[in-house]
Amino acid sequence: MTTQPPVYTPIPMTMTTDGAHSPTYQIPRSRPSSSSSSSPGVWTRCLYCATRVGQWMARRRYELAPAGGTTALTILGLAQDSPGAALAYGTLAAGAGAAAVLGLKHKNPTVTHVGAGGFLALADITTAAAAGFSWPTATAWVLSTGVAYGVYGPWLAGQRNARMKLHVDTVKAKGAVPAAIGLEAADPGLTGASPEETALRRGFHALTGAVPLAVHAFHRTADGSWSCILKTPPGKNTAPAALVKRAAQLQANMGTPGRLTLADGPGPNDLIVKVAMSDALAGTLTVTDTGVTTCREPVLLGRDEDGAEFLLRLLYRHTLVAGASDWGKSGIVNLILKRLNRCTDVDLYGIDMKPGAPELGPWAGRMKALARNAEQARGLLEWIRSECDRRGAILAELSRKSMAEGRGPVRKWVPGEHGSAIFVVTDELAELVRQDKELADLYESLLAIARFLAIQFVSATQQPSRKVFGGSTDARGNYANRISTRAGESGHAPLIFGAGCQTKGWRPEALDLPGKFLAQTPEHDTPRVYRAEYVTDLDIAEEVGFYYSDVRDTEPQPALTDEPWVEQFAPLRFPDGSQVGRDQWPDLYRLFAGSPDGATKKELAQTAGVSRDTAMRAIEEWRRHGVLSRRDGRSERYYLPKEA
Repeated sequence: MTTQPPVYTPIPMTMTTDGAHSPTYQIPRSRPSSSSSSSPGVWTRCLYCATRVGQWMARRRYELAPAGGTTALTILGLAQDSPGAALAYGTLAAGAGAAAVLGLKHKNPTVTHVGAGGFLALADITTAAAAGFSWPTATAWVLSTGVAYGVYGPWLAGQRNARMKLHVDTVKAKGAVPAAIGLEAADPGLTGASPEETALRRGFHALTGAVPLAVHAFHRTADGSWSCILKTPPGKNTAPAALVKRAAQLQANMGTPGRLTLADGPGPNDLIVKVAMSDALAGTLTVTDTGVTTCREPVLLGRDEDGAEFLLRLLYRHTLVAGASDWGKSGIVNLILKRLNRCTDVDLYGIDMKPGAPELGPWAGRMKALARNAEQARGLLEWIRSECDRRGAILAELSRKSMAEGRGPVRKWVPGEHGSAIFVVTDELAELVRQDKELADLYESLLAIARFLAIQFVSATQQPSRKVFGGSTDARGNYANRISTRAGESGHAPLIFGAGCQTKGWRPEALDLPGKFLAQTPEHDTPRVYRAEYVTDLDIAEEVGFYYSDVRDTEPQPALTDEPWVEQFAPLRFPDGSQVGRDQWPDLYRLFAGSPDGATKKELAQTAGVSRDTAMRAIEEWRRHGVLSRRDGRSERYYLPKEA
């Protein structure tokens, strides 16, 4: 007989009453919970409170940093409660205080701040180590914490204000960015997809205070050069045209290697950014035949770093070509002459008052006239003045007839229609002014009145100064085209491109190769480096050599060395017999050698129209080759030794 298992029968819940209390439901056999059973709830509440406190401290970590630092120092001092530790820390505190005093005395803010901070920290830990748990320790903690907040509080407020402004600018520029995390959340709009883009964004923000909207078409080449299109926010200071003129400042803010160039982009508020790691203009550019036969078209002078052509419009504009010797100034003048020589509507005239006319002399066969001294220059300029009167009278008569026929006035002389254009090329304008100061006024007057008559001046000089440009009146403003190869001194740049030009990037003294130049024209008002095509002596011979072949005397000539006057054309030589090189100031030495009594540094600088520093550098070079010196009053006079 099998036994059946007992069947479980649930006990029904019963109602209980307890005096005045309302009835409650109670499960049978249940008992009130003891204190041991309630302990998990206490630990849960404690963990919850600790979590909330930790979250609050995490959110306030920047505000609690000074208090946390001083508290940690106080605890370290209390843990080392001993006279020895207090003495050691006290000695260090005295040293830090002395450093702060010395920094304040010598006006070194870095040493002062570091010394003062070290003194406060070490004084706090010294007090804790010496006094232990006591009121002096608490007082030291309060004082050090208060001073820490006095320094830290304003700095933190400034950082938060800057961060808030940055967030506001970002929201205005590109809308809210709810998904921003990590670095982008800390620096919205300033972190890019590459180190170069990040540097560009931060440099742009440092320059303008705004945040770029976007960076498109980023491209990096094998040599490390890179380019992109930067989308700038609307605004006067952030317009691409304004930023192009501040390329030097932007590159300094970026702190990246390479050469930065900026240009207007294809769309509105698009800025093309290019950084080149290699010099695209390192190679010499050979001269090309453009096929242009009229001066009404611009002439090709060279190319920029991107290979784009640099075209210079010469008609109705005077052109200034400046630069130090042997850096390509004469090469640019020769290139302009070569281009104009091919124009059928141009008459060329020249002024070269250097002995022998070395620069413009080879072009004499293609010129209507070449003035080689002050008298010839005066005659040429006076003829140009009379030609201005003649052309002005012709235009007045043409204008009267045109107005009578119901048409507008005739305001300009048009080459090919009214006659030819005249170009007067002057090599070394400073020499013209030095030899005849009265010519400066006539030259300046022609610069002011001749342009509309299609009479243009191309003036070259290696010594730009107010004296060269007319003295009391700055005639530099009459030159619409201004070109400069490397300048000998940084002070020459404002005399060529105007005051404040260097802060805008016009720095001709930084050009590093002959033939490189900066150009400021109505079409090119942004500093960019170009390189001119190089006109060799063979190119000049090919251009004008046929003239000399036609006029060459075919009769037998005596040997050149048989002539008694050949000696004056011999190469310049120093007293030690060595030849004067091109980098040893030969033109300056020729003037010095022509002075029978020698010259002081001041006299040489005044005679040659150079700075005293340049004169002294030249004299120091010459002294290594036999030039002598003696005392002359309070000055030193330099002279050539007399031949025995």
